[in-house]
Amino acid sequence: MMKKTLISAAVAASLFALSAPASATLTNWYIDTDGAGGNAPVLVQDYLDLTGVAYVHNTFSDATNFTFNEVGNFLNLTADGTTALAPSLTAKFIGTGLGNVGGNLTFNPGGSLNVFSGTTDIADFTLQVGSAVLNAGTVLPNGAISFIFKATGMQTGYFFDSAMGDLATVANSATGLLLGFATTNVITSFTPITGSLITDYNNAFDPNVPTTVTPNLRTDLRLSNNGQFRLAVPEPSTLALFGIALLGVGFMSRRNSKS
Repeated sequence: MMKKTLISAAVAASLFALSAPASATLTNWYIDTDGAGGNAPVLVQDYLDLTGVAYVHNTFSDATNFTFNEVGNFLNLTADGTTALAPSLTAKFIGTGLGNVGGNLTFNPGGSLNVFSGTTDIADFTLQVGSAVLNAGTVLPNGAISFIFKATGMQTGYFFDSAMGDLATVANSATGLLLGFATTNVITSFTPITGSLITDYNNAFDPNVPTTVTPNLRTDLRLSNNGQFRLAVPEPSTLALFGIALLGVGFMSRRNSKS
C-alpha cells in the first residue's frame, strides 16, 4: 500500500507540473524533412513519433549494481500520430549510465543523438539528463524512459518555428534548443541482436562484440521502443520542468494506450 501511495503521489506531482513548462515547449512548429526538396514543410502540433530498437549491454560490479552502454536506432514516420513525414527521418542514440537492479537507471550526461534525413545528418544533440525506473528485481525499464538533449548543431532548412523562422538559428545560438525524447513503451525481446546495432555498438565502444548477441534480460538486452520527440527553447529553470512534463506525458500516453 505504501509503495502504491508513493507511486500515485509521484505521478500526481508530474501531472500537476505538466502545465508549468507549457510556454517552453514548442507547439505548431514545422519540419521539412527533405530540406530544399520539393515537399512542403509538415506542421508539428506537438511531437514527432518515434519507433526503434536498442541494444543495451550491462556490466555488473556486484550482484545488484551495474553500468551500461546503449546504442539505439530510431525511425520517425509521422507527426502527432497522424501526419506522414516524406521522407521519414532516422536517428541514432549512443549513451552510457548506471543502474541498480529493481531501482533506478541514470544516464550519464554527454550521450549523443543524431537525426538524419537519408544520409544527411540534419541535427546533433547532446544528452543533458536521462532516467528510468526499473521493474522490481530486474534491469528492465518499467516502460517509460525520458531524456533531455541540447542541440549542438542543426542544419538550416529543416526545423522551423510557427512563424517559419529557422530553428537552426536558435539551436546554434547561446540560447540553444532542447529536445525531449520520451519512450513511453519499452518492450524486451529475445530476438538475436545482429546487423547494424552490433556494428554501431562496436564503432561506439570498441569492445569487439561478436556479430550476434543473444539477449538474456540481464547483461544483454534488446529493447523495442516507441514514444515522442518534443522541442523546447531553454529558459531559466525550464530544464527540470521539461523533464517532469515528459514523465507526465509518458504516463498519460501509456494510460491512453491501455484504454
